[in-house]
Amino acid sequence: MNLKTLRELKGLSRKELADITGVSFRSIQDYEQGHKDLSSAKAETILKMAKSLDCTMEDLISERDLSSLKPSELGTHVSKADVEKMDFSDAKSSGKTEGADIGSGAGSGASRVSEISEVKSSVGFVFKSTDLCPYTLMHKDDKVAELVFEPASGSLVSIQEVHAETLLPIGTNGNHELLKGWWHRRAVPVTQGNMRKLLELLGFLTPQAYLLRNLGLSLTDSYWLRPSGEELSWGEVNLFLNDFDDVVGAGLFAGLGSELELRDADFRFPSASTKGNVPKSWICVEGRRYLVKGVEKGNTQQAFNEAVGAYIHRRQNKFEFVDYEFYNIDYGHGRQLGVSAEAFTSENLEFVSAEELIRANKRFHRGASDYDLFVDACAEGGIDRDMVQSFLDYQILSDFVITNTDRSYENFGVLRDADTLEFVKMAPIFDSGNSMFYDLNMSHGTLELNNIPVDSFAENEAGLIKLVKDPSILDLDKLLTNDELSQVLASSNRTPEEIRVLVKIYERKKDMLFKLKRGDVNWLRGV
Repeated sequence: MNLKTLRELKGLSRKELADITGVSFRSIQDYEQGHKDLSSAKAETILKMAKSLDCTMEDLISERDLSSLKPSELGTHVSKADVEKMDFSDAKSSGKTEGADIGSGAGSGASRVSEISEVKSSVGFVFKSTDLCPYTLMHKDDKVAELVFEPASGSLVSIQEVHAETLLPIGTNGNHELLKGWWHRRAVPVTQGNMRKLLELLGFLTPQAYLLRNLGLSLTDSYWLRPSGEELSWGEVNLFLNDFDDVVGAGLFAGLGSELELRDADFRFPSASTKGNVPKSWICVEGRRYLVKGVEKGNTQQAFNEAVGAYIHRRQNKFEFVDYEFYNIDYGHGRQLGVSAEAFTSENLEFVSAEELIRANKRFHRGASDYDLFVDACAEGGIDRDMVQSFLDYQILSDFVITNTDRSYENFGVLRDADTLEFVKMAPIFDSGNSMFYDLNMSHGTLELNNIPVDSFAENEAGLIKLVKDPSILDLDKLLTNDELSQVLASSNRTPEEIRVLVKIYERKKDMLFKLKRGDVNWLRGV
């Protein structure tokens, strides 16, 4: 997991790291997911990645989870050049700069704990805070734990007391480092849209500092932070009932400039905890919450892929899905095409990702496959095992037919009752944007379809297909026709020739599933 932490610390995507190092995207994906052991890789491979990430080879293969460390501690895991650039000084500060209140996250009643160092961001913005700040981790109006944060970096420094172990986030009980890791992962990726630039403009050193200023709020669950001494209640702060204007989320789509002035804004909106790399913004419409998703670098096919996935799920009518609709975005810098969808969570329903469930169960069932860990966790939580397997069968097959390669563990999971904490059902199927070779040049006209790498339970699509118990769960007669797919893609930024190739691949994928349904698995052999 350290490869992912150090990569994100540098603000690099997997593709960017692959381009820099010459190590394949698939290999990086396998190392991050645990499909391959990085410590077993060639020394040359580890050295290339260490140089690109400005860390030591030991940091990459260490069993210590670096995601639980604060930035000042992570400074010991990056190169001398980067340490000098971040300038984590030992000198005690005696006051606050103009930007201190932005990153502090401290409420007016937050009590002094101890003095911390002056910190300089990568763009030279100096943060000063005289205090470490205590907060109470809350779940709705229930106290969960007493925590201490470093405001400038947003890092969780220590856990002072746990009030209710049963209310701790899944997989974080029994070891304080696990809760620190959970907090680190809760923050928006710095690679999302214009997030890096936004953080610089706002004076936040890290996404975690922005999340702390947001009181840790999310539209995923009911966890939040109450500053020590404050009398805030869940009813006053929760994003499910209180309207908000997510100006930072909107900024992910905007052409950013010096006109962005948000220092006096109320930072209680969900962009600080929204996952994924494409630009995303939440909006409130008549009491409902809608997620607006853009595309990466103007690649409009991602938006059309979401619509294609929704069309297929609607026709199949097997499992709940997120019904994406096209949405024109205009935040003052020109119209952009995206999609929107209503939130499937609420103040009564929380989303628990497969990532959380698998991570938690790996502690107790070493050696079990991620697939079995997830199915077992769902069954133990009260969801029928056969139903879970049917859901996964359907999700794998519907992803396969449109070549959705990004079914990461954050992109599916379960919904649980926010009051009883019991699992209710599988979460709706969502996120099909990274499908149909959206990021590849299609001019070569041919692709190897048996060995396409995926971000999921297996290294490639063929490995996923081998996990399917019931190939008939996907009704091949209710898929989009070739003509229908062509019509949808015709409005994207693909050329007619590229669309022709994509449709041809789609037709071949349907034929492969038809063979699978008949029991013909010859095409799976050798992979």
